[in-house]
Amino acid sequence: MKLVKSLLLGSATAFVAVAGANAADLPSKKAAPVSYVKVCDAYGAGFYTIPGTDTCIKVGGRVRADYSYSASKDSYTKSATSVATLADGQATWGNETRGRLDMDARTPTAYGTVQAVFSTRVHRTSGVLAATGADSKAGSASPQLEAAYMRFAGFTFGVAKDNFAFMPSTFYGAGHWGSFANGAFQVAYTAVLGGGVSATLALQDYGYTGLGGIGQVAATAASSPSSTIITAATGTSWQEAIQNSYNRIPQINGRLDWDQSWGTLSVMGATANVQMVTSAKDTTTYNKTKQVWAVGAGAKINLPMLAAGDALWLNAAYADGMTEYTTNWTSFKSSDTARNVGGVVSNHPSFGAGAAGIETFKSWNVAAVMTHFWAPQWRSAFLASYGSINAPATANAATWGTTTGGYADAKVWNIGKQIAFLPTKDFEIGVEALYARVSNSNSATPAANVSQGNWTGRMRVERTF
Repeated sequence: MKLVKSLLLGSATAFVAVAGANAADLPSKKAAPVSYVKVCDAYGAGFYTIPGTDTCIKVGGRVRADYSYSASKDSYTKSATSVATLADGQATWGNETRGRLDMDARTPTAYGTVQAVFSTRVHRTSGVLAATGADSKAGSASPQLEAAYMRFAGFTFGVAKDNFAFMPSTFYGAGHWGSFANGAFQVAYTAVLGGGVSATLALQDYGYTGLGGIGQVAATAASSPSSTIITAATGTSWQEAIQNSYNRIPQINGRLDWDQSWGTLSVMGATANVQMVTSAKDTTTYNKTKQVWAVGAGAKINLPMLAAGDALWLNAAYADGMTEYTTNWTSFKSSDTARNVGGVVSNHPSFGAGAAGIETFKSWNVAAVMTHFWAPQWRSAFLASYGSINAPATANAATWGTTTGGYADAKVWNIGKQIAFLPTKDFEIGVEALYARVSNSNSATPAANVSQGNWTGRMRVERTF
């Protein structure tokens, strides 16, 4: 028996050896290496390494639905070409739906990280939120480029956040402070000085964020609110009268930020050289230039002693010829602002053509926003802001409310309350109420001065991913 068992085991061993030798001679097909998408921890949550590269990318976006209701107490029409106003006591409903796509790609180099950011949005609006006024039909807009920039070794190239803006857009309705949703063309350099201090110097495109000026046209000329005249003159159209000439030299913006665990302090400044000429073909009849400027300061104070995530935001600014950095009515949700105050709004420019030269609008603002979390899923916010514009002599002496003038002194203030439910991270359902009052006055027609307040309500459902 032992002999038989030994023979069987020997035969099996020989068979396996021969089979292995024959298998080694056969052609084999090895599996190709698998490229896995790996999590990239170096730049925070949501980044993944692009297979086959050392670039980390984050893809996200946002979907938003807004519903607004506004009622006007009085009826007033600034001019035939101004934004349409509401009839006496008329309530208006409006909607806006918006979709946004965000991309952020980063690659390490021997000289630091190369970052490229892209953000674009499309939206559809109707009713009180439509840019053309209280229109009941739905309207769509072309894609808007919110951001497209590259950052490397402290430099920023492209369209990025304006370097003057500080206060966030916490409220769904507009606030009266500088905030440009579409960013600004720029070349900027940021130096990190240590201790949480950083300094930024930027060359920006004034034509992209500036409100511009107003010139002289005939009383019967058709013109938009942004180019309405300040005096009755002999021109036959806006193009043949006074016009702006942008981008002679870049606008210069600078800011200093101090970031600490308790919050942030910032000071900002901007200056630009503006020009007004008779027309593109006639720069001799009227050709004036002027330096305009603005300064501002902001503070964010974290309030963890109240609740995690609580914060108080404060903002103030003064501008001489750069109204866009104070009240900012036309550059950010101008139609919404018009409805918030019941249809009366002054879309003030920043400067105007006077006989002796360019005259500037001087303006200032203060604003505060406080956010408080009653629970991780419940947030409330309170807003209060005030803005004032002092018109130059020529504009303030013109008849207000007609096509022969209309940019007088103005004041506006608003308060608001917001409550939001956050059932999960980056998903929000909120409602808010906003009261705004605007007052306009000038020396030519004091009987036509207007002071009007109005309530608006808004609901937002928003998902960020």
